[in-house]
Amino acid sequence: MRIVGLYNWHDGGYCVLEDGVVVEHVEIERYSRLKEDGGDSLQYFKDIYLKKNDLTLEDVDYWVSPCPNTNLEKGGGKDYDTHDYIPKEKVKFYSHHLCHAAHAFYASGHDDAIVLTIDSAGLEEDGTGISTGIYWCNKKEIKKIGHILNDHFSLGNLWGRLTRMVFKLQAGYPRGHQAGSIMAMAALGDPEKYEQDLMRMANEDFQKVRYTPPGYKKGVYVPPEEDVFHPYLNKYREIAASDDQEKYNIAASLQKVTETYVCHFIEQAIAGMSQMNLSTKNICFAGGVSLNSVALGKITSKYKDHFENFFVPPVPYDGGLSIGACQYLWHSELGNDVEKDLFVSPYLGEIYNKEDVLKSIEERKEELATRESVSMEEAVDLLVDGNIVAIFQGRSESGRRALGNRSILANPGYKDMKSIINDKVKHRQWYRPFAPSVLESSGEEWFENFFPSPYMGFVFKIKKEKLGIAKAIEHFDGTARIQTVREDQNPIYFNLITKFHEKTGIPMVLNTSFNDREPICETPGHSINCYLGTNIDYLYFPEFEILVSKK
Repeated sequence: MRIVGLYNWHDGGYCVLEDGVVVEHVEIERYSRLKEDGGDSLQYFKDIYLKKNDLTLEDVDYWVSPCPNTNLEKGGGKDYDTHDYIPKEKVKFYSHHLCHAAHAFYASGHDDAIVLTIDSAGLEEDGTGISTGIYWCNKKEIKKIGHILNDHFSLGNLWGRLTRMVFKLQAGYPRGHQAGSIMAMAALGDPEKYEQDLMRMANEDFQKVRYTPPGYKKGVYVPPEEDVFHPYLNKYREIAASDDQEKYNIAASLQKVTETYVCHFIEQAIAGMSQMNLSTKNICFAGGVSLNSVALGKITSKYKDHFENFFVPPVPYDGGLSIGACQYLWHSELGNDVEKDLFVSPYLGEIYNKEDVLKSIEERKEELATRESVSMEEAVDLLVDGNIVAIFQGRSESGRRALGNRSILANPGYKDMKSIINDKVKHRQWYRPFAPSVLESSGEEWFENFFPSPYMGFVFKIKKEKLGIAKAIEHFDGTARIQTVREDQNPIYFNLITKFHEKTGIPMVLNTSFNDREPICETPGHSINCYLGTNIDYLYFPEFEILVSKK
C-alpha cells in the first residue's frame, strides 16, 4: 500500500509511505536552495518519485496532508493546481499538531508515550490555532489531552519575534530561522540578568511582543538596518546592540525561560495523565521548539526518574508534517501495528549513482582534481592530519541535522578547528559550536546521563575527565549535541569513525552540515558548488572511492 503526504507551505515537500515504511521524503528547500521554502509538492513528487519509479498518480492508494485544507491550493503568493489532478475529497487533512505528534510517536517505536508538540502556531481541523499540544499515544490511538491557543501564548512566536526584532537575525524563509545562534550565545550569558523581563514577555506582555508593526515583511530577506521598528522590543534591541555581553545575557535569559516553560508543559502532561489514570515511561517531543536541543538535554536529567526514554523524531519541525500525516493514516486509521525497536532512517532523499557524480565533476573539471580508488583508510588519514573533508554518500538526510551522508568532517582533537571552520567554511559567528558523531558504544564513557541519540536531538554534558581531548566539539559550557552511530544505522559512516578511533583514540569526528548559509546539499552538483565556494580541503564520495581536491 502506498500513501503520499503533500505539503506546500513553508518547509514544504512530500513523503511516500509504502507498507508502513517511509521510502522517500523530499524537502523543497533542498532543490530551490532557499531555506524553509514551500512550493508545489505534487509537482516535485511527479518529477522525482513518479518519474524514477515509472509510476503514475493512479499508483497512489491514499493522499494525506496537514491542515489547513487550503495548503495545497495556494501559499507564498502562489496558486497551485493540485486539485486538478487529485480531487480535494480524496485528500485526508489532519490537524497540524496531530501530524507532529504522530511523527514523534510512531518514529519512536514505543508501545505508549506522552507527546509534547511545541511550535509557533498550527491549525486544528476546525480552524483553531494552537501553539502547544499534549497527546497521549498508544498503538490504538493518539488522543489530545491538552493544548494552548497560539493567541494566548506561543513559545515559538516568542523566539521568532526576539530572533528578528532583538537579535537582528533572520527568523524564517528564505535564509532560515537562526534560533540556533541564540542557543549558542546563551552559554556565554547570565541567565538571571533579564529573566524577569523575558518571563514578563511570555506572560502579561505577550500580546505586546507578538504585535506586528506596520510594514513588517514576512518571508523575505530584510537587512537588519532596514527592518521595521517594534515599539515594545526596540528597547531590548538597543541593549543587545550596545554590548555583546548584554546580547548574550538576553539570549541566556530567553533560554532559561524556555526551559522553565518546557518543564511546565511536562508537569501539565504528567498531571493530565494522572487525572486520566494513565502512565508511561516514554516522552516524545515535536514541533519547531523541539529543535532546542539544549533545553531537551537538561530535561532528560531533570526528569530521568519519571521517564526512562526521551525521543525527538528525525524531522520534528514542519518539514515532518507530511511524514506524520502518512504515519497517522497507516497506524491510527488503518490499524497497522507499530514496529518496536525500529530505527527510522533519516536518509530519505533521492538516490544518486556514480554517473551522477562523475557528470557533476566533469561540469567543473577546470577547477577540480580527481582521484579514484581512494580507500576509506586514506580519507581517514586526511582527517587525522587536520584536513577538513566533506563527505557525500547515499541519500540525503531529512531534517535540519547532517548525520554523515551530507557532512563536513574534521578532527575534533585540533583545538583551533572550531574557529577555522566557523570562519573559513561556514562563514558564521565565532561562538557557534560543532557537533560530534560518536560511536554509540563509546557514549557512556564520554557523556553524562548518556543514552543513544541517532538524530542529534539532545545536548549532553561531557564528562570532566574527557574535557580537552576533543576540544573542537566542546561548547563553552562543556556540552555537546551528539549524534550516536551504530553500524546497522549507517555502515559507511560507522566504518569511517571506527577507523578514526583506531588511529587517534578518539571515538568521534567533528560533524557539521554540508552547506554554507544555504540548505544542506542534495545533489552531487550542490556538493561541488559548496566545496568550491569554501575552504574545505577535500570532497570524498566513499561509495565510489572518489576524492576531489582543488586545482
